[in-house]
Amino acid sequence: MYKMYIGIDEGEEGFILPVLPEKIEITEKGDNKTYNVINLGEVNNINLPLLTDISFESHFPLQKNSFISVEEKRLMDPYYYVKKINGWRNNLKKIRFIFTGGPLEINDLFSIENFKYEEHGGEVGDIYYSLDLKRYKEYSVRKVTQKANSNGGFVFIPAKEETPPTNPANTTYTVVKGDTLWHIAKRFLCDGTRYPEIAKLNSIDNPDLIYPGQVFKIPTS
Repeated sequence: MYKMYIGIDEGEEGFILPVLPEKIEITEKGDNKTYNVINLGEVNNINLPLLTDISFESHFPLQKNSFISVEEKRLMDPYYYVKKINGWRNNLKKIRFIFTGGPLEINDLFSIENFKYEEHGGEVGDIYYSLDLKRYKEYSVRKVTQKANSNGGFVFIPAKEETPPTNPANTTYTVVKGDTLWHIAKRFLCDGTRYPEIAKLNSIDNPDLIYPGQVFKIPTS
């Protein structure tokens, strides 16, 4: 069964989209350059591709219907989803977008580029929206220190990185509202894709169905 999930990568918040879009548009743009060379004509210089763009349209329903892809107890008010997406965007959060259940599998970080929503006449309460995402590539700035050398110039030496203190591994976790197994695996195992290990350890038949109050054992390695 197809599922689409979005949430902030730290595993603090997220949700499964209640209504799957009719289509997902994926754009893989190139960044190649062409030049005209005397006596040769046009030549093509191949560069690395640009970041992937993903776009889709759907709606957040006010009431449960047969086409809803989540349980009724997990269906939130339409403006709950709107506030979450706008909140992540306004707080400069990168999000985790997951699409599973078919030959096309997506599990990556993205930035929210555009989010448009509206209500239609005759369908009071339902929110129709379009969402444009761009793949987010992790990067970091390396700290260096400047030191004079014997020639009167300067050399740059990488600064020592501080190692964060380690905490003892948690052996159990109590599910709270908004949790998913992917979130829990990301938080405790540092890899959301390891959620099947938690499901297997706790004999969870359907990883998409977990509830607040459940206590799960967490793998120790």
